[in-house]
Amino acid sequence: MEFMSALGSQEDAYRPSLFELVAQEKLKELLQPAVQYMLAIYAQRYPRLLLRVVNNHEEFYAILMLLIERHYLKEWGGSFAENFYGLKRVSTSHLDRVQFTSPINSASSPALTTREITKSLLVLVGLPYVKSRLDLFYQKVSGHGSASILGDNEQEELETEELENPGTKRTRKLMIRLVRLFKRVYPILNFLYHGSNLAYNVAYLFGKTRYYTPWLHLVGLQVQRMSMNDYRAHHDKSSLIPNTPFSIIKNPMHAISTIFSKVIEFLKVLLPMSIFFFKFLEWWYSSEFSRGGSNQGGEPENVIPPPDKIKPDPRGTKLPSSPNTCPLCLASPINNPTALPSGYVYCYTCCYHYVEEHKRCPVTWIKIHNGPEDLTKLYADVM
Repeated sequence: MEFMSALGSQEDAYRPSLFELVAQEKLKELLQPAVQYMLAIYAQRYPRLLLRVVNNHEEFYAILMLLIERHYLKEWGGSFAENFYGLKRVSTSHLDRVQFTSPINSASSPALTTREITKSLLVLVGLPYVKSRLDLFYQKVSGHGSASILGDNEQEELETEELENPGTKRTRKLMIRLVRLFKRVYPILNFLYHGSNLAYNVAYLFGKTRYYTPWLHLVGLQVQRMSMNDYRAHHDKSSLIPNTPFSIIKNPMHAISTIFSKVIEFLKVLLPMSIFFFKFLEWWYSSEFSRGGSNQGGEPENVIPPPDKIKPDPRGTKLPSSPNTCPLCLASPINNPTALPSGYVYCYTCCYHYVEEHKRCPVTWIKIHNGPEDLTKLYADVM
């Protein structure tokens, strides 16, 4: 992977192709779901230790990648994914001063400065973290259970009533207006974010710019292929580290730092293996093997039976005689079918208003503790 063939012009043998850059970007995108899946699996066995980590996965992953990316930027001059594909980051000002002759005679590029490392960490860790939190917040305020699934947005109607109500606190009204402004502005910002990346990708593909993302343009760094001199310089630097048995006793902090560096270097092998493990488990649980498909010609063994049907309560709404009919409005077929935790299905608008007001199932009269958040959309394949 260190020496991939140049797919573009041979004038600059160190200029990576867009396919290499996109590949390392895809590798970064696969790391977070793989880490999250492994944490979720082990959290079931050790909930006291890992449950908080899983609930705050965005923060945990940001801290983890901050340590990893900082190590690779200091040691290799590139991010983890870039180093995995044999790439490095070089200052544009340095490239403007130095003219590369050939891959054989080229000298190794200088190490990144502290300022360049800080800027790179803001782009590699800070920007994705802020983007993920904004995505989650937008999903919460625009597509949550209290919002409309296919019809009118009931949440906006409730917010309008709160704004028109003179008894609503001013802070609450301000919060509603800010959320509405965010819901209008964020899709535009999201479009500009992805559109600018796409524009730079296309411009880089046709040789119109030296940066494949606008963020590298802002920090003044280019991505280049690593040369043999870069690997040789790193090997020479590693050979200078003392390896005597007494180094741990004389300088324990240095020994701990060395061990930590070795562990992070091992992530080159461990993290891609975790991605493979994640994909394998994803295939396994979606295959017939995990559902007992080998048991042919008979009922599956040890099948857990479904729970007993909750009987209607005399105080609740009576069930209609015909199937696929909403018990509240008697519409048939049910418009925008939505289920409650009791198992009964209603029109979304009907059950939303009823649960919002009474916090109960209309038929069984059981309590719905989370209100509209417990509504579950049903699709045609389960009706």
